[in-house]
Amino acid sequence: MCVEKKEKIQKSFLKWVGGKSRIIPQLLPHLPAGGRLIEPFLGAGNVFINTNYNGYVLADKNRDLINVYQWLRDDLAGLLNTAQLLFDSDIDFYEIRCRFNCNITQPFTLKRAAEFIYLNRHCFNGVCRYNQKGEFNVPCGKYKKIYFPKAELIAFSNKLISVPVTLMAADYRAAVEMAGADDVIYCDPPYISGSKNDIFTGYTPHKFNYPVTKLLHDLLVHAVKRGATAIVSNANNTTVKSIFDDFEIYEIDAPRSVAANGNRSPAREIIAVLTPNMI
Repeated sequence: MCVEKKEKIQKSFLKWVGGKSRIIPQLLPHLPAGGRLIEPFLGAGNVFINTNYNGYVLADKNRDLINVYQWLRDDLAGLLNTAQLLFDSDIDFYEIRCRFNCNITQPFTLKRAAEFIYLNRHCFNGVCRYNQKGEFNVPCGKYKKIYFPKAELIAFSNKLISVPVTLMAADYRAAVEMAGADDVIYCDPPYISGSKNDIFTGYTPHKFNYPVTKLLHDLLVHAVKRGATAIVSNANNTTVKSIFDDFEIYEIDAPRSVAANGNRSPAREIIAVLTPNMI
């Protein structure tokens, strides 16, 4: 296990559907020591901030997400000040969302990073969803008070500058293909349900379905043959288990923060592990 010795689990500054903060204690024992951790589906970065590897490759297809992390690493003060001004203003949520969507062609600016944090903390349940045009389309949430995550932003920034970190706004395949001997790959892809036809399409215009999950499996097997170790989180069902049937499967109960039908009872999930000595 490569977890930092802390009294409590560190949480990301982002609210994130499917974020791993709730299962960190169950996940960490399956993350072995290694030289570098590769995360092809970075999301809110909860695994990153609760581990202690010598280096990291942090990738996500969401360019807005990676943009925030880049500004956190390169100009914490600028990002904090710009975001704080938004949180302290009386500007309407939908006006900021409109501004954000009008600047899609300029994805790596400080202003857009601050707006993304604002939208994340103010929108419904922290959902990150885009339409076919690439526009953020989540409505405003109903909150009595909005928390500005200053302490979490600072902690995340400190972690980013404390170790070598490669940030990639890229498809998962690019990150997996970088893996070699002594690397640890942790994958938290969009989950698929219990049949090949009934899929969870995620919160972007791009579907992550059975064939794509199978391709992820195949790429991970090749990475393990190169000397890496692969760990995958996914739903606990026969379809997922059939894809990762050559992995060691561990079943867990994961607390659920968002559910379309209002059911927040624990969800059954798996942690799948493949090591070089299993090939």
